[in-house]
Amino acid sequence: MTMGSETGAQAPRRRVDRLRVLREFVTHPGTWMLPMLVVLVLAVTVPAVYLGGTIDPPGNVRDLPVGLVVEPQTIADPHGSPAEELAAVITAQVDSEAIALRRLDPDEEKRLIGNGSLYGAVRIPADFDAQIAALRSGAPGTPVHPVVRLDTNPATGAMVAGLISGQLNPVLSAAAEQLGRELLTAAPPETTTAAASALAAPFSVVAAPLDPLPGNTGMGTSAFYYAVVLVLLGLVGASAIQPLIDASSGFLPTEIGPVVRRRPYLHLSRLQSLVSKWLIMVVSAPIAAALAQLMAGPVLGMPIDRPWALWLFGTTTVAAVGIGALTVFACFGALGPLINMFFFVALAMPSSAGTVPLEAVPGFYRAIAHVEPMRPVVRGLRAILYFDSAPGSGLSSAWWTVAGLAAVAIAIGLIAVRAFDRVAASARHPEMNPARPRPVAKHRARPPVAAPDYAPACAGVGSTSGR
Repeated sequence: MTMGSETGAQAPRRRVDRLRVLREFVTHPGTWMLPMLVVLVLAVTVPAVYLGGTIDPPGNVRDLPVGLVVEPQTIADPHGSPAEELAAVITAQVDSEAIALRRLDPDEEKRLIGNGSLYGAVRIPADFDAQIAALRSGAPGTPVHPVVRLDTNPATGAMVAGLISGQLNPVLSAAAEQLGRELLTAAPPETTTAAASALAAPFSVVAAPLDPLPGNTGMGTSAFYYAVVLVLLGLVGASAIQPLIDASSGFLPTEIGPVVRRRPYLHLSRLQSLVSKWLIMVVSAPIAAALAQLMAGPVLGMPIDRPWALWLFGTTTVAAVGIGALTVFACFGALGPLINMFFFVALAMPSSAGTVPLEAVPGFYRAIAHVEPMRPVVRGLRAILYFDSAPGSGLSSAWWTVAGLAAVAIAIGLIAVRAFDRVAASARHPEMNPARPRPVAKHRARPPVAAPDYAPACAGVGSTSGR
């Protein structure tokens, strides 16, 4: 029998062997059980974590900072000040758990709204008493109702105005009815029907921003979405740096389409590998932040009044998030992507106050906002983009928090990888990390299938080392 006939006879058998190995590999619980379990756990935890913090803002409202402003009145009403009476009614009827109401003067209102400390205010204008007195007098002509202003602060988020209106409109409607009844009771008998109708509904409410934002700010959401951009630059950048550097050192193969390349193993400790990844992240951060800012500002038209401050803060954010994500990879290995996804995305967005204020999320998210990086990033970007870095806008605390998180990540990374390097069983060097004897799974216990007669063009390039 010739060699050619032997090869022809063995080919069908080889195909059968390959199909048998594939079937046993796919059907073995050790292959599919853990990946499927991970997907199912994610299917439960991701919506629970992400939607749980944003699905019911009105039901979770606690301590929204709102001001109550009574401007100095232009006249002294002998019957008492209706403006002060209205302020007293509002204070008594407002939900003290949902609204943290503060009595302010007009200058304080402008300052606190100007630095983001105040979400809105009820402002009783200076001519309120004068117009109520005119309604009482029944002067000829069309009655002029005073207007109570509901000042909003769009820079604190697009949802804030709706939450404030939802809490205060019923209070103001009830206050108008109560004040109307008091005015009708005190009205003289000769009051006309038109005057009585005007007194029954003594004022109207107009909601509007006290300090409107310019165009191309996404109605107050551009700071949040730019924060998402910066965090993703750090996170996705770290996720790319991690395997690329491991491939460059020969720890992992490089696979691009059908091409698989394996470089000779470079003996780097875990500490050396992690520090090299950190350095690449830090060097890349200022360039990445500049390109993102170039795209957001000159290309897309987002207003940027303080470009240098934005670039410095963006650089720090990208570097800090990247360092943190690389530290997670170094500490947890294959679990790193899942942990980073939960920490930097799923838990970070509901606790960032980017779309839903912290005062309108469950207490759990308000608690983790102190350690989640997205919250200080959003606060710092709002201070730079909307509040002109005003004192009290939160920029200083945002700087310290982002830098502190980076420092903590560096400390944890150094301690963890140095500890790993000292344990031979966890070393990255193949000769220092011998394989431990383990039971062989059924689908791996059979003799290996013979290799095909051909070799791919990319095979044989270097060697691969496993963890």
